[in-house]
Amino acid sequence: MSTEFELIELFRSIGADYYKENGIVAGPGDDCAIFDIKTPIVTSVDSSLVDVHFPSNAPAEDIAYRSVAIALSDIAAMGCKPLAFSLAVSALEENKNWYKKMADGVNKIAEEFKIALIGGDLTRGPLNINVVAYGTPYAGNEILMRNNAQPGDIICISKPTGRARKGLIDWKMKNYDSVYIKDYFRPLAQIKLGKEIANIASACIDTSDGLLADLNKMLKASECGAIINIDRIPITTDLDDLNYGDDYDLCFTIPATKLKNKYFKIGEVTQNKEIKLISNKGYDVSIKGYEHF
Repeated sequence: MSTEFELIELFRSIGADYYKENGIVAGPGDDCAIFDIKTPIVTSVDSSLVDVHFPSNAPAEDIAYRSVAIALSDIAAMGCKPLAFSLAVSALEENKNWYKKMADGVNKIAEEFKIALIGGDLTRGPLNINVVAYGTPYAGNEILMRNNAQPGDIICISKPTGRARKGLIDWKMKNYDSVYIKDYFRPLAQIKLGKEIANIASACIDTSDGLLADLNKMLKASECGAIINIDRIPITTDLDDLNYGDDYDLCFTIPATKLKNKYFKIGEVTQNKEIKLISNKGYDVSIKGYEHF
């Protein structure tokens, strides 16, 4: 078994090439990392626990990638640019090769978004990964919040619901050739979409806990309601897709005058605080979503 410091060395230089452009004065190696930038910092933290957020037999590189991606999804929902992230890992694994594969997964997403790993912790214990992500608004862009949806705004998403759910089902069924497995283990943080809508959307949230549940959170924060047309929501398997979660898409509201045709338009914000689900096809669904406790 390698020592803690030998394992930490596998991660120390990940994303180091991006320090200067992201305002990082000091990364791993001291008690704290140091930022020096003149814009606001947004930050989010996500925990990923074995057999809760990913299967125990999942590849180490996929576990690592997914854990960082879901933290970056929150940065995307704010319409911001990711700068860096911290990573704390507890694990019982003694094989150094497992940690090398985990480092490969972390490096993959760091290179994809040009961000640096700036610190963290490694300890022995049940497999759990905690990621703190940091971001900042793009030049000239606003920070998106979930509390500014306005009556008359159109509610949008960018992709079908349930792809990640289907991927996990296929993984458990050992259908490893399924194209959906990548949607579960390697979700694409919608950073590009967040940047695109930052100055036209009125409110935004990422769909981590289920489309309907997260939409409900956004509307409650905005003190509004909505009419949602279930027939217009693209689903992958069945109506359970609407409540499952793990899609990590963005659900956002846009004034009708700024709307683009490239998004799926699933409803409209109303002054009435009630959420009304309608369907001409006879679909019947309630708002549930993932519960953490």
